[in-house]
Amino acid sequence: MRDRFGDLGAHPRRVAALLLSVLVILAAACGREAAPRAGGTVIVGMRADFAGFNPITNTAQYTDELIKYALFTPLIQYDENLQVRPYLAESWEMLGDTGVVFSLRRDVRWHDGRPVTAEDVKFTFDLAKDPATGSLIGSAYITEVARAEVVDSYTVRFTFARPHAQALEDFWWPPVPKHLLEGIPPEDLRNAPYNRAPVGSGPYRFMEWRANERLVLEPNPDFPEALGGPPALQRVVFRIVPETSTLLTELITGGIQVNIPLVPDQAAQVEADPNLQLFAFPSRTVYFIGWNTRREPFTDARVRRAMTYAINRQEIIEALLEGYGSPATSTIPPWSPLYPENVEPLPYDPQEAMRLLDEAGWTDRNGDGVRENAAGRPLRFTLLSSDNPLNRNVVAVVQSQLRQVGVDAQIRTLEFQTLLTQHRARDFDAVLQTWVLDNFQVASAPAALFHSRWADVPRSANRSSFANPRADSLIDAGAAETDPRRAREIWAAFTELLNQEQPFTFMFWLDELAAASRSLGGVVMDPRGEFVSIAGWHLRSGAASAGR
Repeated sequence: MRDRFGDLGAHPRRVAALLLSVLVILAAACGREAAPRAGGTVIVGMRADFAGFNPITNTAQYTDELIKYALFTPLIQYDENLQVRPYLAESWEMLGDTGVVFSLRRDVRWHDGRPVTAEDVKFTFDLAKDPATGSLIGSAYITEVARAEVVDSYTVRFTFARPHAQALEDFWWPPVPKHLLEGIPPEDLRNAPYNRAPVGSGPYRFMEWRANERLVLEPNPDFPEALGGPPALQRVVFRIVPETSTLLTELITGGIQVNIPLVPDQAAQVEADPNLQLFAFPSRTVYFIGWNTRREPFTDARVRRAMTYAINRQEIIEALLEGYGSPATSTIPPWSPLYPENVEPLPYDPQEAMRLLDEAGWTDRNGDGVRENAAGRPLRFTLLSSDNPLNRNVVAVVQSQLRQVGVDAQIRTLEFQTLLTQHRARDFDAVLQTWVLDNFQVASAPAALFHSRWADVPRSANRSSFANPRADSLIDAGAAETDPRRAREIWAAFTELLNQEQPFTFMFWLDELAAASRSLGGVVMDPRGEFVSIAGWHLRSGAASAGR
């Protein structure tokens, strides 16, 4: 699960296009593109700091993007049409339904000069598969891959645990250097020095990280020309600026050149400024409330459904996002060809919510406005949230809406890493959380979040401990189905099951906003992420460097 550590506010316009075929940069530079120039420094303003840079242990969205597009070289990449293309793996051979053999490029080196080899790939795979690492690569990417074998120094064979669709998408992860991490116990990886000063293999090299202040990257002079060659910029600096208003002021005055993420109620100001460009696009981020299905009262599916009926998601989208989002039914996004168009989310229906709660034995027995069960226990629980502004606003609205049907939700906001620790330990009643699709294989999220094989695995993504044999069967069938029509039918049936069971109350798919100075060229942002084009960023001729 990738955390988004940005916040959102409001803007009166919604992003209209959600289909990938029409994804565009909404506000590209007008007129003739000024010629790029080499050198210079670009400063990126961000609200929250990075937590570490090891691909195996990372859980944060923007760190993940930085890893994939700047610091490391994943086996595959996605093009602008979201089709798999070669990257570290220059070619591959599918072994029917049983596996795949990757041939690696021979010109990619670690930033310390050592070659990236098949041994590194296998080492990373084995480490990610070890439950002790708590790796999202292990629980979300390679769940259907049984083992890796080194064929030779630049060839690695993967054997699948079972046939499955979209198999190549399993490999959108970068290897880590075996020679630097071998011997570190898996459980200690998160605290290893490497996590704070990584040696990667990508177009940018790590130079400096001052916690809660800045991260500095510089070009890798040895990055292969076939993969784009060394970046044009001399330096990229990520500045941590907690206040969204300060970020926008810094962007307008030239203190920073990129603002990620942009608050929606600032979008109009950006659009009106001839020196700035606005980026708006559908994201891979879905918001939902996860219920602890092994903790009362959420052991009862009727109570979970009642919670969903009581929450007015459209009101939240309009009031807090003002159109920059769409209601969610599951982890399959609206822009996916597998999206179950005929399956509607449970509607806002407080009367049905109250009927279900009555049926489950929760009524207001003492007239205080809060329902109780037969033993007199009030229908009261703690709803956890991270402490960014959007999340705080969402849970406040949810609290008010639930109160209207006699449910007392006690809000507790936590710093993200503290929340994550508590969440992983299954020590919660309910939590507002996000899921960022780690790749474009829609089957990976249901398997990680809902399959029973992860229900009792420490640090796994199935933290609601949901276990349902029918769900397992549909997830396995959907993951294996290669025919799009049949796959769509399977995932529609799975979504219908989620509607009945409601281990999550799905809230909304988020639309992303970012802004950049028009002095910066080569910027592309789309569902692949804000940093998909970072290696191609450059200052236009005549633009002043922001570097110090």
